[in-house]
Amino acid sequence: MKDQLFSSLGYISRVHFTLRLVVFIAVAFFLSVLSLNFFSHWHHGTHYPLGIFVSIIVSLIALYSITMQSIKRLNALGYPPIYSVLLAIPFVNFGLLLFLIVAPVRKTKA
Repeated sequence: MKDQLFSSLGYISRVHFTLRLVVFIAVAFFLSVLSLNFFSHWHHGTHYPLGIFVSIIVSLIALYSITMQSIKRLNALGYPPIYSVLLAIPFVNFGLLLFLIVAPVRKTKA
């Protein structure tokens, strides 16, 4: 079965989680800077709020994607997916992401 990028079903390894996290953050940052720069110069900056709107939409898509990947990673670790709510709490989210990056997969008893 092919791994769905925006789905919360399945498992994901540390390496894939880290790579996807970096890619989602980098793409959101790049598109936000690009849209803010473009709309600040278009018609002498009168469309700057449109750049802010595009940045917010891109950031929300990245947040949704990171949440789905963290749910997959929590499934792989054997924790309930409700822990992904911790991503909404400032400073706790960094701890959760660091934990998801470095925690090894639990071995199941056979």
